[in-house]
Amino acid sequence: MKTDNDINFEKKIIRKKITDDRNSLKSEEHKIKSKKITDNLLKLDEYIKAGTIFIYYPFRSEIDTTAIIKDAILKGKKVVLPKVEGREIKTFFVSDLRKDLKSGSFGILEPEISRCKEADVNEIDLAIVPGLCFDMNFSRIGYGGGFYDKILGKLGKDVKKIALAFDLQIISNVPSCSHDKKVDIILTESKIYKDLTIDK
Repeated sequence: MKTDNDINFEKKIIRKKITDDRNSLKSEEHKIKSKKITDNLLKLDEYIKAGTIFIYYPFRSEIDTTAIIKDAILKGKKVVLPKVEGREIKTFFVSDLRKDLKSGSFGILEPEISRCKEADVNEIDLAIVPGLCFDMNFSRIGYGGGFYDKILGKLGKDVKKIALAFDLQIISNVPSCSHDKKVDIILTESKIYKDLTIDK
């Protein structure tokens, strides 16, 4: 039987491979695929009906989420972004990407707390979460900090959790520990995967 140490070692190897694969995408290819993923999300009922959305600001070779954030703000949705404080993620409302963000942990743009109101996780209707890879059991591998597993565990039971990923980030099997949280929907540039058990 695999121990958590065995699983974490497997994750480390997978993280390296998927990160390299994602980093190898050419700029134009990255832009085109990001737009396709964005278009898939904007047509999704879960997104259309959501009033308050938790989403992340893109970093390095992650899918570009800025068009989603701008669309949500334009449509009058409340937008919540994460800010890393210590070993936890705190959540803040943002309404202006140019004024409300500044470089924070790991060099990622985060809400400027002097400008942004803190958001209660209970206000979130829909969560759009990052990850390095996913499988068809809707398991995810993050970046190793455990930040998102913690916050996903705090969300309401009815809050759908959506992962945005390039096709190359979908693998056959994600090694998982008991504390790892799953997502409900995975959007890639070519497909929309939904966990058909989530509404039962």
